This record gives sequence, C-alpha cells and structure tokens, in this order.
Amino acid sequence: MEIVYNRAKLQLLSINDVRPLYAIIEKYPDIWTYLIAKMDCLEDMERLVEESIGKYKKGGDLPFTVIDQTTNEIVGTTRLYNISKDCKTTELGHTWYSPSVQRTSVNTECKFMMLRYAFEELGMLRVQIKTDARNEKSQRAIERLGAVKEGIMRNERELSNGYVRDAVVYSIISEDWPSVKEKLENKLICYR
Repeated sequence: MEIVYNRAKLQLLSINDVRPLYAIIEKYPDIWTYLIAKMDCLEDMERLVEESIGKYKKGGDLPFTVIDQTTNEIVGTTRLYNISKDCKTTELGHTWYSPSVQRTSVNTECKFMMLRYAFEELGMLRVQIKTDARNEKSQRAIERLGAVKEGIMRNERELSNGYVRDAVVYSIISEDWPSVKEKLENKLICYR
C-alpha cells in the first residue's frame, strides 16, 4: 500500500526499512527523546519494525515509512494504530522525522493523507493524537492541524528509561474533518 501526495510518500513499513530508519536515529538521537520505545541499537529498530508489521497483519495498526520524493530517501515513520473498526476510532502517531524535513510540507502532507484515509476510507468517527506533555514542539504541530486539545492523561505510560510520562490528548472527530481538511488543503497550496 502506498499513499502519495506532492512531496511525501507513505509506504507500508517493511523490514527493509530498518537500516535507513536507524541511520537517521543514529545521526540525530534527539529525535527519540519523547518516543516510547527503547532505541539504543539497530536491533531495537528491527524489533520495533517487526512488532509494527505484526500488528499490521492483525489489523490493529497501519504503519508507514515516510519517503521524501524530492530525494527519494526515507525520512521517518508515522502510523494509524489501535484501529477499532467496531468503535470507528483510531490513533495517529508514532511519528518522527529527520531534521532534513522538519518544518517542511512533509508533516502536513503526511497528516493530511493519514486523516483523509482514516475519515474517508476507513469511516472513522474519531482520530486521537497523543504526545508527551513535555514535548511542546509536537503540541504546537498538532494544534496547527486543527486538532482539539482534550486534556492531559496523567501517568499515561512508563517509558523505556523508567520515566512516567503524562500525555496531552487531542482529537479530530468526523464533524471536524471537513474544516480541518480545508485548512490543511489551504496550507498545502502555500507549499507549492
């Protein structure tokens, strides 16, 4: 499965993506500061990718590798996860990018494609987005999408380093999607 926009391409995560993804983390370890899995070596990335593919095969996750079409290089990952077809809800996250594409159209395009797929193809009623309460940069990016801040989940999870994080919870619901879609489309026009 592939979803393509102008600059960003989403391609189903593959075991072949392990080395290029880990190379980004090795070069820019600060990317991993707020992410939830342990990432100290290539084997950690391999385990994460294998787990993600396993969840995809069970229908619970839709993990993507992000490719910058201007360079044809892998620049990060994102996914829909905790997909509930019964409740018509999902979460969008596990997103990280190489600094080479941060603050470019790539994130906006990826979020647009993922949200459009969630609401228009999967028929979701709600897409939830969570981020570490300490990660103000991520919170600002989520708010720029037009997501509604719902609050803070205290002690949401323990990270691999033992830190117990609080998570800021945002959502976009099906009634919000038309205006969020229009806002994102207008932003994408500015990038052209």
